[in-house]
Order: sequence, then structure tokens, then C-alpha cells
Amino acid sequence: MRRLTALLPLLLASAPPPPGGGAPAALHDLHVSHTRMVLEERTVVLRIRLFHDDLQQALQRFTGDSTLQLTPEHRADSLFGAYAARTLRLEADGWAVPLTVSASGMEKDQAAQEVVWYVLEGGLERPAGRLMILNGVLFEMFRDQQNIVQLLRLPEDRRRTLYFTAQDPREQAFAP
Repeated sequence: MRRLTALLPLLLASAPPPPGGGAPAALHDLHVSHTRMVLEERTVVLRIRLFHDDLQQALQRFTGDSTLQLTPEHRADSLFGAYAARTLRLEADGWAVPLTVSASGMEKDQAAQEVVWYVLEGGLERPAGRLMILNGVLFEMFRDQQNIVQLLRLPEDRRRTLYFTAQDPREQAFAP
């Protein structure tokens, strides 16, 4: 828990504004998610941000419940955890890393769009030498979906940005 508390400031910093500036818009025409991932020793923590309407539509399809509504009081943490388990793959040295939702929230981005965020945590048997990642969140919904993952490995302070698209859904590796 101490490690998570130390990593939270790195994860909770706001993501960069979406392309096109910060002018308010009624609807977004961009399908993108932004994830910050911090890996330190045997702990991995992710904070993923998604547009509210896109995620709500995906969870409705995932559950078969067209009445499902995401609200500030009901962000469906366990449901998102199940959805993420199907669409977000993380392996450390060939072993799957189970992720659990530990926090969530809703906020407006710089363009006044409603965004939902989740913090997911996982533990590793030992410090990872190689990570394999596939962020396929919302790929089943939008052919133009783009998922950005900013990875920070501590204590080395190694950074890398990974870019995933629905048109090219391949795993990517990160190694020291």
C-alpha cells in the first residue's frame, strides 16, 4: 500500500489536452483513451482515462444491458475490471498480470468532455525484465479507436510511450 500511495501523484496528474485545443465541444469526434502506467519493483499501477459516452456504450454492449448508466455515484468498478480483463493484456516475463480496480472517478477534460478514470493495480512475482502490453480497450466499438499508454519504470526513471490502434491490434514489448 505504501508503494501505491507514493505512485498516485504520478498517476493522477491530468493527461495532456486532446488534439485540437481546449475549446468546449458538445460531442467529441475522437475515440481515444489515455493510460499512465508506473512499474516499480513488483508493483504495477495504471490510471486509464476514457470518454464517458464511449465507455458507457461499450459496457452496455459487454453486459447486454442497454439501460446501464455510468454516473459519478456508480462508475461500475467491478464491471470495468471484468471488461479490462478481456481488453487489456499485461504480461511480465511471459506471465499474465491480473489487474484489479482500486479507485475510479469522473471529471471533465479541458474540452469540457466527461471522462471516466480507473486506477488498476497488479502485483508481480519478481521485478519484471520484459513487459508485453496490448491495450485493446474500445477496439470492438470504434474502428478509429486509439489508445495511448505512457509507461514509467522506477527507480530507473525510464519512460516510453506506446500507441495502439484498432486497425493494428498487436502487443508491444517494453524491456530494460
